[in-house]
Parts: sequence; C-alpha cells; structure tokens
Amino acid sequence: MIHEAEDYLRSDDVVNDVHGIIARITTGDGHVTPALVSVLRGSADPNISTNAPLLLELAQGTMRAERLGKGASGWLFTSTMAEQCTHPTIAAHHAAPFQGCASVLEICTGAGRDTAAFAGVVGSVTTVEQDPLVAAVTQGNLHRSGFVNVHIRVGAWPLDDVPTNADGTWADPSRRRQGARTREAAAYDPPLASIPRDGIVGIKVGPGDRVTTDAPGNEYIGFGRECRERIIWRSPHCTGTRVTRVDVGCVWEPRGHAGPTVCAQPSIVVEPHNAIIASGCVGQFLAEHRIGVMDARIGYGSSNDHVAASPWYQRYAVRAIERGVSVRRMQHAIRDYGWGPTTIFKKRGWDRNPEELRTQLRFTPDGPVGVVIIMRIGDGHQTIYAHALDAE
Repeated sequence: MIHEAEDYLRSDDVVNDVHGIIARITTGDGHVTPALVSVLRGSADPNISTNAPLLLELAQGTMRAERLGKGASGWLFTSTMAEQCTHPTIAAHHAAPFQGCASVLEICTGAGRDTAAFAGVVGSVTTVEQDPLVAAVTQGNLHRSGFVNVHIRVGAWPLDDVPTNADGTWADPSRRRQGARTREAAAYDPPLASIPRDGIVGIKVGPGDRVTTDAPGNEYIGFGRECRERIIWRSPHCTGTRVTRVDVGCVWEPRGHAGPTVCAQPSIVVEPHNAIIASGCVGQFLAEHRIGVMDARIGYGSSNDHVAASPWYQRYAVRAIERGVSVRRMQHAIRDYGWGPTTIFKKRGWDRNPEELRTQLRFTPDGPVGVVIIMRIGDGHQTIYAHALDAE
C-alpha cells in the first residue's frame, strides 16, 4: 500500500486531485470540514478514498506554501514541507556558488526547492531523502518542472551506494530530535561529521545554534526583517563572516573596526537587521557606520548626527527618554502623543513581554503609530518614546 501511495504521489493525477480539494476548501469557509472528509473517503476513485488524509494534508500544505511565497505551478507540499522548505529566492542564492559544477550531492532533500535550484545550474544532482513519502512528493514536483538531471535516493544518510566524490555538497540536516528543536549542532541528523568535506560545501544550520566546525565561511542570510539561516561554507566565495540580504541583493562583511562610541542621549535610535545581530558583529557594524551605542551590551545603535537610510537597519527619531519602566508614565506619554492602538513595542535586555503592556494601556482611536522601546542600561532599564523613520 505504501508503494502504491508513492507511485500516486509521483503522478500528475495527484495534482488535479489536490487542487480539486483546495477548490472545495476555498469556496467553503476556508477549513477542512467533516463533510469534506466524508466526501473524500466515500469517493469512487480509489486513489482519493485510500489517500484521503494525505490528500487533505497536501491541500493544506500547498495552500500554506502559496501564502509563504514558496509555491510553484504543479508543486505540492505537506504543511511541514511548506514551513521548512527554502524560499525560492534563497534557494537560488544557495545554488550560485555551485554554478558550473558537473555534479552536486544534496543531503536531506525535503520539499526540493534547493534541489531545483541546483538542477538549474549544475550537470547533475544526487539528493538523499529519508522519508519515502516526502521523496515521492518531491520527485513528482521535480518531474512536473521538467528536471531530468536529478536522482533521488531514499534512505538515511550516509548511504553506501551513493558516491561522495561530487564536485560539491549541500546539506540541510534536521535540527529536530524527538520532535523538539535542538540548538546543538552535535545533535543534528545526520551528524555534521558525516558530510563530505571535498569540493564546495555548504551546510545550513540554525542562526543561533552552537556549531563546532573548522569551515572558514559563515554566512548569515537575511530576508525581509528576519535572519532566516546561517550557512557554513567551504567555498572560495565566502572565507570569513558575511551577512547577506538576499531579498535586496546586498552584502556586508566586517572590516575589523574598533567598537562604537557611547551616545547616551541620542536623537536617533538605530535597530540593526536581525542578520547583523545574529552574526555577533553589531559593534563592528555600528562603528563602521559611525553610529554609537547607549549600552555596549545591547544591540541598539544611537546617534545625534544624520543617519542615512539603509537596508541594514531601522531608524527611530527619539521624542523622549525616561529612566525605568512605568506603566503610569507610559500611559501619560501615549495620551500626550495621541498614539493609536497599532503603536509598536520593542525591547532589548528586558525579561517581560512588552505586548502585555498593550493590554494595560489606552490609546487614541485612529491615532498615529508610535514606538516604545524598553532597553537595559547598566544595571537598570530605560523607556524610549520615538517614531519610525523607515517603513516597518
């Protein structure tokens, strides 16, 4: 029965069936109803009746992939595949260093977004996926996209009959153990030590995970305001720390600047991009851009000079700075400024959830958006009232 399901998932028929289910969901209330489940289980088509739960999962996952900007014509996803797979813009970035390679080995295929990107720039791709159903869905996706230079192998890496002498290797090991997210690279599956080291090698890891490696390159990937991932590289294109915003095509690399100066009472507060923060090079970044800090331990920049707009940070014009954190004083400030209920709350070095404050405060209906920043200073905290100079 499993093999029959895999054959079905590789076929073109499954796409029509899944999109038929999506049409039923979207023309209804947007949810899977007991009536829809009943219809599928009672279908005269044995592919639909036998695989009803899986088809429902594929319908919901494919809808999620579309919402996340990861979908493509003829591609199907489970919810997990949609959530975990690479955005196509980032996948193209992953593939660029391998362009022109005769062969690439990919470890952990997943939804195949990276696989497709590699297949478009190299001679052949051998990709290994442990889950046979995921492999079947991805094989169907790649087939419908016309890729004939991809060979999917099913099983847990390492596989004895898969060669390790490719020109390049890409690995996206699982960062979950027994269903829970692990922050220790030593607990990844497969282990990093099992990944070939020859040729160009890229390994995707969590941005904040504890990784021990002698690989020279560390790239932090920004997309929008997020730091999406960290890549450990053995590649001539990345031999140190690099931060890349793939959505706007810009790169920053530390240049060894000394730490920033202290600017305790700024007119401008600067919030560096999360990928800059993840890289651990905030001080160097701020110093290079001639931006100071209010506290060297906190990732906000500060300045009394003009700060030009940049894709690497958000700027906030300071209205007032108060010592400590007081809901009463915060209410007075929000009332005086006339700020509305969409006012933004931010924090650094404060152990409470600032969104809890929103429930304790009253706002001016339809008032402008303000910004409240709570941050640690020395052994205490301070509250900054500001307005955004850049679109959030």
